[in-house]
Amino acid sequence: MTFNTYHWWGSPLDDPNLDRARAVLASEGPDEEAFSKLLRSGRTVAVGTALDHYAHAESTSRFTGGNPYTVYAAEVLEVARGILSNPPSPKSETGAEKDGADHASALVVMLNLAGPEDSDLIASALRQATTVSVEVAATMAASRALSKSSVLNQNLVDALSDIIFDESKSTDERLDALRAFNDAVSPQAAEVAARALAADDIDVQMHAALILATHHLSDYREAVEQVVASWPEDAPYPADFVLDALRADIDPDQEQGSGES
Repeated sequence: MTFNTYHWWGSPLDDPNLDRARAVLASEGPDEEAFSKLLRSGRTVAVGTALDHYAHAESTSRFTGGNPYTVYAAEVLEVARGILSNPPSPKSETGAEKDGADHASALVVMLNLAGPEDSDLIASALRQATTVSVEVAATMAASRALSKSSVLNQNLVDALSDIIFDESKSTDERLDALRAFNDAVSPQAAEVAARALAADDIDVQMHAALILATHHLSDYREAVEQVVASWPEDAPYPADFVLDALRADIDPDQEQGSGES
């Protein structure tokens, strides 16, 4: 089964050569010549289509034996950075279904390529996002950048926090932003999760507790125990994981001593 695009359905290329390259990728599968032609074209739709193909190939690489475009990784990353250095393109200019499709395509490749040095670009894209697809891609790219950082970029932390603690946002939006800290072991990540324990939304509370239970339980055990005590007995996942982590963290000697009279 071949892949066409994530973000550029129906967007015109206005160039027969680029149309042929897009058709080759959509109908015949991976082709380096067609891919590089789109990537290096300088045309928003063509470049975005190439980035989508890179991201899709990366996401399926475990099943296909690898990403056939890995040799272009450095070039793809530089192209994505260039796109994010500019404001998102409106759909009226690109023919895409949604505004900011170019940012969405750039951020999707950053899920696997972003480093700490991309944090400011991702934060900027997150703040400019006007569609769910861009916001979700930005939070996932942020997760990659944060997981690679020993000291978190405060600009990115603030951009994510603005969503996490915005009660006008949907639960899904707040959770997407909070999940960006899943693999960040920095104390800054723990501070955000600890603040989120006091959220009005129990789903946000539970995911904050999950982050703390996974990476920071020794410092935040009491806070996690307090919020867990307020949850209903039938609280859904990840409540059971948090409870298991709390039980597993108890020193057996301490547990035995606590039962002595």
